[in-house]
Amino acid sequence: MGRALACVLASALALTGCGDDSPGEGGGTDAGAPVGMDAGPTTPPPGGEDAGEGFACPGAMPPPVDPDLLPDCDLCENAKCVPSSFVPEDQRELLADCGEGGLCVPIDLVETGGEVLLDTCASVGGAEGRCVSLCLPDAAAQADRLPTEGCDSGEVCVPCYDPTTGEDTGACTQGCDPGPTDPPPTIEGCCGGLGACLGADVVPAEQVDLLGPDTCSMEGTLCVPSDLADPSFTPPTCRSVADAEGRCVPACLPSVADQADLLPQADCAEGHLCAPCFDPTSGESTGACTLNGDMPSEPPVTFDRCCGDLGACVPSDAVPADQRDQLGADSCEGEGLLCAPDSLIAGTAPDACRSLADAEGRCLPTCLPDVAAQADLLPRGSCAAAHRCVPCFDPTTGDSTGSCELNGDMPTEPPVTFDSCCGGIGLCVPSASVPADQRDLLGPDTCTDSGALCAPSDLIDPTYTPPTCRSLGDAEGRCTPACLPSVAAQADRLPRSTCDPDYLCAPCFDPTTGDRTGSCDLNGDMPAEPPFVFAGCCENDRGVARSRCVPESLVPPDDRDALPEDTCMAGELCVPDPILADMSYSFPSCTTGGLLFGGDPGACIPDCMVGGFEGLFLRRTSCAAGELCAPCIDPLSGSPSGACR
Repeated sequence: MGRALACVLASALALTGCGDDSPGEGGGTDAGAPVGMDAGPTTPPPGGEDAGEGFACPGAMPPPVDPDLLPDCDLCENAKCVPSSFVPEDQRELLADCGEGGLCVPIDLVETGGEVLLDTCASVGGAEGRCVSLCLPDAAAQADRLPTEGCDSGEVCVPCYDPTTGEDTGACTQGCDPGPTDPPPTIEGCCGGLGACLGADVVPAEQVDLLGPDTCSMEGTLCVPSDLADPSFTPPTCRSVADAEGRCVPACLPSVADQADLLPQADCAEGHLCAPCFDPTSGESTGACTLNGDMPSEPPVTFDRCCGDLGACVPSDAVPADQRDQLGADSCEGEGLLCAPDSLIAGTAPDACRSLADAEGRCLPTCLPDVAAQADLLPRGSCAAAHRCVPCFDPTTGDSTGSCELNGDMPTEPPVTFDSCCGGIGLCVPSASVPADQRDLLGPDTCTDSGALCAPSDLIDPTYTPPTCRSLGDAEGRCTPACLPSVAAQADRLPRSTCDPDYLCAPCFDPTTGDRTGSCDLNGDMPAEPPFVFAGCCENDRGVARSRCVPESLVPPDDRDALPEDTCMAGELCVPDPILADMSYSFPSCTTGGLLFGGDPGACIPDCMVGGFEGLFLRRTSCAAGELCAPCIDPLSGSPSGACR
């Protein structure tokens, strides 16, 4: 996404010289020559040390009127107000009007009849130049851009060649001047042929920050668009972002180039883009419509705010195509609008931060859909409020997340990925990165780092819902990673069903209580069938079942002989509730009583688990109501009875 739409534009350097530089007789210029009286033939000045020291050319005719008889011109220093009839008609427009039909002419031109040799000086960028009087409006208009060193008071040093075009300014071919001794500068083009590469010392200081090197190859040069080199230029009007008023400005300007994907070309010429008069995110002037006296004619057009006032509702066609999928509508109302955070519109790179596993990351607003979906997993770190630290690389795959490649940014560290666990289908994630309500569902599995939990990759995906399967008693279930502690504890009884390896089919409801197990509640999932519970058995004297009828296939073979059928159907065994809840459960210890088993170690088991002749000799002793103390070792066979395992 790019820099804020702030194209603060101003006129670039434009040196127009002393007038029209059309060729004239004698190798100089006619309309471009310093203005003076009509004069007769002239001869070249002598060489030597006096050349270029501001004296009249040899052979110059005396002036047609005594300068002392002419009134002083108050518009500039050392000038006389000369009747316009004494000035060649084609040069009158180059002079300032001093009233009553007179024109303001520098005194040295009056005294020599226009045949004067101007002093040599060093102009902009050290280029060869001549000292020209500020009485000439063209020179006065550029007084703040031209040096004065080496010239008299009231003069500026005009270069022999325009440094923006290399064209002859006419300043060094006036009177009997033999012309410049230095060759014209070589001007490198830029801005797609719309500009010139100029030294930074040639560009006004207040404009340096507005320009960039573009394609300029010489060190220290900046690309100055030709349009902006004209101090009278005002850009054409156009319709910009959101149909707001704008101006056609060169696309090579850095502030415009950074927004090239956002700004329309509209009806602008090739190499130009339509920059709005006002920043649509803040309403502040961009400067695009205030160049050289230009002014906007319409009020600001601003985008609605979104992202908790951290972004703006931007038309999708004003968003770079490769960034649209990263944005969402958020609170934006209206077709085709996307919520673009200000930081992305501004073209700046996000702040750096430390993300998951202390990996390199960037601070991104939580209104971005991808960030919002994982806000509970991502740390805030050093980021501002309503931001999360998104890692540069996905810690599960090592692939780039794109968070460190916005607006020219690049990651500086290699990918950091989590160790695998759960048979290769999980990752060792810092517990702090796991939502608090999910931490109790996870365990360390094979993770060795302190505080790490094994998070199955499926569960890390906020859009994942497990496949449906048939669980205990043919009840509805979901394929759940077998490494989850609650599933691992039931691994001997849960079927794999249609699930992939390393998964088991966990029921949506606990078949012993009817309570939801959570297996069917992940990421908006819901059970489609009512709860299934095993039938009760082993009722106490109040008719309350203390066990459940479980398919014999779900009972470990070694335990089957110790469990009765009671009232269960064929193929089912009556399993006590404590064992259903925990397969490692052991019945409470006791000491047997009675004639046959008196004093032997035993365990308190439900009375329905024993019956017939054996049950007649068991006593309750210290056991609870409905329980009998069964010996750990059968005294008749000497083998374990199963009561104490």
